[in-house]
Amino acid sequence: MLALSTFREIKQSLGRYIALLMIIAIGVGFFAGLKVTDPALRASMQQYFEDNEFYDFRLISSLGFGEDEIEYIKNNIDARYVEESIAFDVMMSYADSEYAMKIISLPTNINKVVLMEGTWPKYENECLVDAAAFDEIHVGDTIKVADGNEKEDRDRFKYSSFKIVGIAKSPLYIQYERGTTSIGTGVLDGFLYVKNEAFKDDIYTDCYVKLDSDPPIYSDEYDKLIESKEDAVQAVLDKAAEDRYAGIIKEAQDKLDDAREELEDKKASKGKELDDAKSELDSAKKKLNSGKKQIEEYESLESQLKDGLDQMLSGINQMEMARSVNSAMFDENQYNALMAQYQEKSAQLYTLQSGLEKARKEYNSGKKEYEDGLAEYEDGVKEFDEKIAEAEDEIADAQKEIDDIEEADTYLLKRDGNAGYVCFESDSTIVGAIGNVFPIFFFLVAALVCMTTMNRMVEDQRTQIGVLKALGYSNGAIMGKFAFYSGSAAFVGTLLGFFLGTFGFPQAIWYAYQMMYNTRGVDYYFDPVMLVICFVVAFICSVGVTLVSCRVEMTEMAASLMRPKAPKAGKRIFLEYIPFFWNRLKFLRKVSLRNIFRYKGRLIMMVMGIGGCTALLVAGFGVYDSIADIAENQYTNISLYDMDITLKKGSEVPVHVLEKNGYDTEDYILFYHSSVDLKFGKHTKNIYMNVYDDGADIDKFFDIHDVKGNHIDMESLGDDEIVLNMGICDRFDIKKGDKVTISSEDMKPVTLTVGAINQNFINNYMYMNASTYEKNIGPIPEKKNLFVVVDEGIDSHEAGAALMGDNAISIVQPTQDMLDRVENMMGSLNIIIYLVIGSAMALAAVVVYNLTNINISERVREIATVKVLGFYKEETRSYVFRENILLVIMGAAVGLVLGKFFHAFIMSQIIVDLITFDVRVTPLSYVLSFVLTVIFTLVINVLMGPKLDEISMTESLKAVE
Repeated sequence: MLALSTFREIKQSLGRYIALLMIIAIGVGFFAGLKVTDPALRASMQQYFEDNEFYDFRLISSLGFGEDEIEYIKNNIDARYVEESIAFDVMMSYADSEYAMKIISLPTNINKVVLMEGTWPKYENECLVDAAAFDEIHVGDTIKVADGNEKEDRDRFKYSSFKIVGIAKSPLYIQYERGTTSIGTGVLDGFLYVKNEAFKDDIYTDCYVKLDSDPPIYSDEYDKLIESKEDAVQAVLDKAAEDRYAGIIKEAQDKLDDAREELEDKKASKGKELDDAKSELDSAKKKLNSGKKQIEEYESLESQLKDGLDQMLSGINQMEMARSVNSAMFDENQYNALMAQYQEKSAQLYTLQSGLEKARKEYNSGKKEYEDGLAEYEDGVKEFDEKIAEAEDEIADAQKEIDDIEEADTYLLKRDGNAGYVCFESDSTIVGAIGNVFPIFFFLVAALVCMTTMNRMVEDQRTQIGVLKALGYSNGAIMGKFAFYSGSAAFVGTLLGFFLGTFGFPQAIWYAYQMMYNTRGVDYYFDPVMLVICFVVAFICSVGVTLVSCRVEMTEMAASLMRPKAPKAGKRIFLEYIPFFWNRLKFLRKVSLRNIFRYKGRLIMMVMGIGGCTALLVAGFGVYDSIADIAENQYTNISLYDMDITLKKGSEVPVHVLEKNGYDTEDYILFYHSSVDLKFGKHTKNIYMNVYDDGADIDKFFDIHDVKGNHIDMESLGDDEIVLNMGICDRFDIKKGDKVTISSEDMKPVTLTVGAINQNFINNYMYMNASTYEKNIGPIPEKKNLFVVVDEGIDSHEAGAALMGDNAISIVQPTQDMLDRVENMMGSLNIIIYLVIGSAMALAAVVVYNLTNINISERVREIATVKVLGFYKEETRSYVFRENILLVIMGAAVGLVLGKFFHAFIMSQIIVDLITFDVRVTPLSYVLSFVLTVIFTLVINVLMGPKLDEISMTESLKAVE
């Protein structure tokens, strides 16, 4: 009978039953849904990383890795996989457009690529392209290495074009953001995977390590694992880099020594040739000298012969004259002898002259040959000397280059060096922080309304309880009837809310996050402990309250229970003591006010229930207000620079690398940047430290102001004072004038005074003057960091790309990238806020409906009496719902106040390491929260109007007797 009576009760009060069920379902769904979203997202991302063997360490050396170094790393690191990789940034040409893309060697074991469309590359000239930049219609097309690339970049590949055979995504890029580059506009447009054999070079740019175990991501267990392996991996990396350096030096030195030896051989060979030529020239010169001497002798003999012939001719002439004068005195024999001698000497002279002419010709010819040979020899000597000097200079330059080769810089990057991995942690942390606070208050509001509903129901059933007791039913049986009513609603509501919430919330939030992340769908995450907690809390709020209310009623006798409670004695309310206000009210409004304040229990429950819903709305809108504009505020109103640059080596003003790129000293500021551990009381936090020169013009690059907008002048700081961010100050309760201690591995602990607290939203910083650093810490290390402002109209990415190509610059970070990244992260959180607001609105609607339903149910005879008195339908509705509207307005007003404190508490619990929220609730949010609550009430009033019409006027004549 009791079971039948219970089911009949459920049927007759189906609206109240469903309202109770929905309140529990909404509370449980919101509570469980948000609580499991963070672990669900992380579990799904964990699975994605495990499936694709996402790296634990990324090893980089400025000199790269050869086959020997890779083999050494593989043999000396205890890991599941160690895999080499090649990656370069190159401009690629496709469909008359150019794209800056990272070309990566296709991995085998680590960072496995996920094929979305198409097939895997089979040949060296085939590739996979980024699913974020291409889709299936591009499969089969050709993408080319752009002609505008530097020759060095073009020569990295065996092929000038690649055939697209598939579309892929990579665990290295779980975000749609691809990073910066030194080419193109300074931003990568995507990635492209090719086979290792497509690269000409056998030098690897990266080496990835995947450890044997897979602890949960972002967990202490994972951090301990990485910490335990880090030193060993670093040691192996350093040794490999040293071997690589030694190998490069040895290879280069061996080549240079070979070149030097070759030069010496050529020098010796050519020197011997020149020496032989010199010997031949000397021999020829000796011959020329001998010939010249012989010619001189011949010439002397010719002269003697000529003189002798002249004398003979003179003697012959005298003898002929003598014969003509006196023939008797003429000696014919002597004359003939003289003529014969003359003829003989003439013949000798002729022969001598013929030989002399020949000797002269031979001499002149030999002399010309000698002179030509000498000139050729001298030219050869000169050319030899020049070439030898040039070769020796080249060898000296090569030796200097070898001597100038710096030892390899090594970088051991962990997962926190991957932008997507870090951003996902921040995003999921915010979800978890909201899930740790919001649902509790949400559940409290739902529990409060459940308590009101069940307490009201038990009071309404006093007569039935009395009848059942009179019929002999035990207290336990009677209490079981009501416990089943509330318990069944709690059971069904908990199951419905839990499974809908734990499925729907993660899916909805991940749907929004897919604007930023491209990995895999989120898996259903079942948390049995959470289900048990939901059941326990739901049964306490429903069955527990029911049993307590029944137990109070059970203490009375059956006869007493079957008689209705005597109405409360009428008495004045406090408004009646304000004649100026009270005397101007109409009669029905006075009745409504008396009814509101007469039943204080109902007043408190109604105000608290409605106020709680309004407070939830205020908090939801407030969370949105607090996160919506922090990126814009940071990079528009605070960080005024366009690029954050890190140099490879320290510099002094002027910074030559910027000067040669067209920037003057007004366009940048050089400062010292480091990280320190800040200690205050029991708190310790690692923050960034910026040290600026005294009197530096900081305002052009960074607006340092307090939370009220008042400018902070660095020059006004004392010699032991610093400026500290408000985020870290709020978290550790640091006030202006407090003493803090900073330290690091390279710095002894130093105590400084907080001279000012500035507003900053992204990262945690402290600022100090150079004189403060030098006085309290010591000489300032080399300054490597710059803030740079580019001219208006110039794209910061293009300017950054131009600078990144300089060997003196290590990192260029355009602020636009950080702005986009934070805005995307904050934008993806809007879905959480929408879910919070939507759930609060649904809860508010159900609460208003339930409380209105209770109000009508307990005033049936009063409403029937009003009808008997002749009230029209609209007058009756106005009479009843006027109280609802007043109660809702009062509750909403209370909720606005509660919401402000609730929002402040929520924001204090949402702690994200790198972000300080702009904690505020805008006036519009207050207005929206209030208006929505009132709108719900008006809608519910319209929906409940027919229920008033159904109340029969005969109800006013009913009485127990």
